[in-house]
Parts: sequence; structure tokens; C-alpha cells
Amino acid sequence: MKQNKKIKPLVSVVTVEPRHVERFWPLAEFMVTEALNYSGKYADSKHIYDYLLKDLMQCWIMFGSDEEEENKVFGVGITRVSEMPNFNQLEVVICTGKRRDLWEDQFVDTITKFAKSNGCKRLSLWARPGWEKVSKKWGWQKKHVQLEKWLDK
Repeated sequence: MKQNKKIKPLVSVVTVEPRHVERFWPLAEFMVTEALNYSGKYADSKHIYDYLLKDLMQCWIMFGSDEEEENKVFGVGITRVSEMPNFNQLEVVICTGKRRDLWEDQFVDTITKFAKSNGCKRLSLWARPGWEKVSKKWGWQKKHVQLEKWLDK
């Protein structure tokens, strides 16, 4: 009788350099599209792709294995460095995926290091309500809430 090998969960946050965006985009695009659809379609995945190629945004892919599957994409993050008059900030504009428990800490650590190395003084997150509760463990504070209202045409 053959025994199923238990896989030890291991997910890494992979930084996608602009020169590698074309190669890795097929792994991220479906999650980016889904997040944009959920967020009111303020952009298309093609817009994000173009910004990534121009190094105006950054792509982070959460890749690895859980107890069931090996070599799987668990999440995608899209960030941008915004130059403000008094300081720069790293904005997380998309962060989506499955099994957040396997990658959330590493994602926050990775983007925090990236932000510091790029002279950012603040992290800013556009997030769904579920992130508010979990983000407290990393020292995030609720300062504002992004609300939206569609205007009549």
C-alpha cells in the first residue's frame, strides 16, 4: 500500500523584477484581474502589466506549497512607490490570494524592507475589511477608511 507523502507547507514571496514580468505575468494576471474586478475596475490587468514593465509598480508572487499541493501560486501583491512632497511611501494597491496564513508575515516583512531600501517613510494599504484585524499584529493603525460612491452619469 502506497503512502501519501505529507508536504510541509512552505511559501516564499518572490519579487518579480521588471525584466522578468513577461515571464511571470501568467502566474499573477488572473489574481490581479479578479482583484481589479472586485475593486470597481479602476484599471485593467493590462494597465498594471504596463506599469510593472516600466518599473512604476512592483509585483510580488507568493509561491510554494501547502499540505496538499506543491508549486502553486497562493497570492499576488502589487505595490508602488509614491513620491509625496515631504516623504515617499510604499502603497499596496493589490494584495490577494489564498491561505494568507502561509505568506502574510513574509509579505509584510519583504515589502517593509523594500520600502526602507527605497527611502519610504510610510506604508499605505488599500485593503478589504479582513486585513484590518490581522494588520494590527504588524503595528498598522486604522487612520482612514477608503469609501466610494458611484456618481450618476
